[in-house]
Amino acid sequence: MAAVTGSGVAAAPSSLLLVVGSEFGSPGLLTYVLEELERGIRSWDVDPGICNLDEQLKVFVSRHSATFSSIVKGQRSLHHRGDSLETLVLLNPSDKSLCDELRNLLLDPASHKLLVLAGPCLEETGELLLRTGGFSPHHFLQVLKDREIRDILATTPPPAQPPILTITCPTFGDWAQLAPAVSGLQGALRLQLRLNPPAQLPNSEGLCEFLEYVAESLEPPSPFELLEPPTSGGFLRLGRPCCYIFPGGLGDAAFFAVNGFTVLVNGGSNPKSSFWKLVRHLDRVDAVLVTHPGADSLPGLNSLLRRKLAERSEVAAGGGSWDDRLRRLISPNLGVVFFNACEAASRLARGEDEAELALSLLAQLGITPLPLSRGPVPAKPTVLFEKMGVGRLDMYVLHPPSAGTERTLASVCALLVWHPAGPGEKVVRVLFPALEVPARARGDAPGPGGAAAS
Repeated sequence: MAAVTGSGVAAAPSSLLLVVGSEFGSPGLLTYVLEELERGIRSWDVDPGICNLDEQLKVFVSRHSATFSSIVKGQRSLHHRGDSLETLVLLNPSDKSLCDELRNLLLDPASHKLLVLAGPCLEETGELLLRTGGFSPHHFLQVLKDREIRDILATTPPPAQPPILTITCPTFGDWAQLAPAVSGLQGALRLQLRLNPPAQLPNSEGLCEFLEYVAESLEPPSPFELLEPPTSGGFLRLGRPCCYIFPGGLGDAAFFAVNGFTVLVNGGSNPKSSFWKLVRHLDRVDAVLVTHPGADSLPGLNSLLRRKLAERSEVAAGGGSWDDRLRRLISPNLGVVFFNACEAASRLARGEDEAELALSLLAQLGITPLPLSRGPVPAKPTVLFEKMGVGRLDMYVLHPPSAGTERTLASVCALLVWHPAGPGEKVVRVLFPALEVPARARGDAPGPGGAAAS
């Protein structure tokens, strides 16, 4: 409970701690996130006379409250407000939730503040992977430059001493160029900003307890928890041509279906695959198309492959009621997988190579991925589906030009063309362009090759 002044109003703690963390399926990623959290907290040189950090972290572990977001599934907030320190830990936040809490942090009157940005991130740019998108230095500066924040600060009496905000974030990639821009904002924000200072504090019992608790909170869920079974029985059948785009963080997934034939394109960067909400109601995914291997396209697909392997283990182990096991084990069968197997174009710091993982999972499932290339000009289509009196679905591979293409040119540009049998029906074309520029090199998040339909 916060201290109470003579007027009976609770006094705000003089120190504020905001930590961000995200779960991911790799032990290496979890270790990396915990190391970054430890580095961030130990860099905070707050005066022990103002805030006994070791003691306050112990209090947080034993007394904090947990809130689950009703909007962003999987997002949790761990919060405790003590006499000298208010602590908020965001787990698996969305980009909007993180930006909102950053604004609150900037506007809070606490004299000492610490922001620790730690989570799975791309190893070249350092862009953080959040529940619903990425968070880059560009996004961070957008919050710091927010006009509304400046206007609010301009209308409040300036403090005798500007508050000190210590910020720890990735030290590589685009974050390494952040210092000059951050320093230039100190006056407008009425803050002393310290970016990635060296470790000041020794390891402590309270910090160890805090990190152990966060580690337990970030433990990756099982495949059955990550991809939940359908709530109702029966299978969905899609007749008319349709194409759905599913947001997946830094990269999206797409789903095309016609007359019961289904094609899944990429899996998105979120292991909790957004396409699963639809796919789990199908008895079969006839084709899987991976336009490019990377951290923005494969994690969602790898979650599906992991689930199918877990289903096999569940069947072999037995146990539990038949109805319960049947409900858990429902997932669509997989048909052909088109995948130009090569080293992932984008990887997560300390993370597994998603392309190698996909190949390993496919091998365990007995599925051999088929490579794609254009071949001789003019390009000839691969017939994916054909039924007399109904129509034909062709796939034209426009890139890479040949099977001997170098690994760096392995991304696929594919055109799906549906030719209905009825003379009055429209031909449907859906283009999935090759990804020449990785997502990490741009400020936006690509879709599954940017699907375009006509």
